[in-house]
Parts: sequence; structure tokens; C-alpha cells
Amino acid sequence: MDNAKDLCSKYGVQGYPTLKYFSPSTSPDGDPYEDARDLKALNKFVKRAAKLPCVPDTGENCDKKDNAYLEEIKEMPADKMKEEKDRMQKEMEDLEAEYKAASDLFEKQKEEAMATMKKQEDLKKTLGKLKDKTNYKIAILKAKTGGKDEL
Repeated sequence: MDNAKDLCSKYGVQGYPTLKYFSPSTSPDGDPYEDARDLKALNKFVKRAAKLPCVPDTGENCDKKDNAYLEEIKEMPADKMKEEKDRMQKEMEDLEAEYKAASDLFEKQKEEAMATMKKQEDLKKTLGKLKDKTNYKIAILKAKTGGKDEL
């Protein structure tokens, strides 16, 4: 059991179910899998993640999409390629940061909502007990005082 706790702690796993994947392009701690959990989505992810990277100089592991992009950039100067790569990476990093912020906010709001729901459930139980203890007394007192509520 302690080995499992140590392993979870090492890779930042805090709850169930947590899916992480590891590849040469992921961080040493792995990357979280956050897409859909149905068979079709998992299958698509595994195929995409298992694909070896395209080697532009030899064409090894390059598919139609890779070859089409290689054709598109074949005349592009090296400095423009670097500029394009940097732009795409920044766009990806910015969107990942925005996604992370939204995910963190959602988790915080979810925790707050769960605490509110627990409080609501506790209050409902307390109210139910009070009604059981008091409603019949209120009805008797109402009948004894003429049945009119005064404001």
C-alpha cells in the first residue's frame, strides 16, 4: 500500500480515475490523459500517441498529412520555419495555460460546490428533525390561539 502511495505521489496522482501516459515527448512525470474515456476516443489517442515522429530528411514514419506539410514548407527559408515553429509553440503554450487556469478554477468551484451541497444536506437533515420535533406543537398552538398567524 505504501508503494502505491509513493508511486502516486511521485507522479502527482491525487484521485481516481487518473490516466497518465509516458513517451519520449512527455515530461518525466508523464502527461495527464484528459480526453474522453470511451473506447473510440482511447483508441484514437493511442494510435496518435504511438505514432513515431516523421523524419523529414528520409520520409521515414511520414504519413499523408506529414508529407503534405513538408510539401507546403519545402521552399520556406530556415528563419521563417523557426519563426513559424516558435509562433505555433507559443500559441500551444498560451492555450495550454488558459486551459490549465480554467481547469484549476473548475476544480476550486467544484470543491466549493461540493462543500455547499454537504452543508445543504446537513441543513435538510437538521430541518427535518426540527419539523418532526416542532410541527405538531406549532399546529396545537395555532389551534389554541385561534389559528391566525400574526406578523
